[in-house]
Amino acid sequence: MLEKITGSCLCGAVQYIVNGAIKAVANCHCNVCQKTTGGVFGTIAVIGENDLEVIAGQDNLTTYQVSEKAIKYFCRTCGTPIFNLHKRYPGNYMTQVGSFDDPSLVTPAINIFCENMMPWVKSIADLKCFEREPIK
Repeated sequence: MLEKITGSCLCGAVQYIVNGAIKAVANCHCNVCQKTTGGVFGTIAVIGENDLEVIAGQDNLTTYQVSEKAIKYFCRTCGTPIFNLHKRYPGNYMTQVGSFDDPSLVTPAINIFCENMMPWVKSIADLKCFEREPIK
């Protein structure tokens, strides 16, 4: 990691710093990530549990028990998902890249749970792009 990564929720109540190296970055297409992010996949950065420092809004973080193995942490005010804990990966947080203040600092290296990938995801880059919402 070249730069310190900062992150926050949409309303700004929860703010954090990643103080260590990113271990992995992946696009996760599992059904749980689809539901908990409200998108068709979630982009997660795996970091050590001791490498995430919540610098504001610790009392604004709330949890949801996703399964017997996983807990989601999110802002109780705006609902932004911040990170997950999973028993399969002890000592690590699965941090939501969309909550980074500059998500372009990391690039996913893999896609996981591809059996749930929407069939159109691979062709997204071919879609017409607009800098802003096109005026009708």
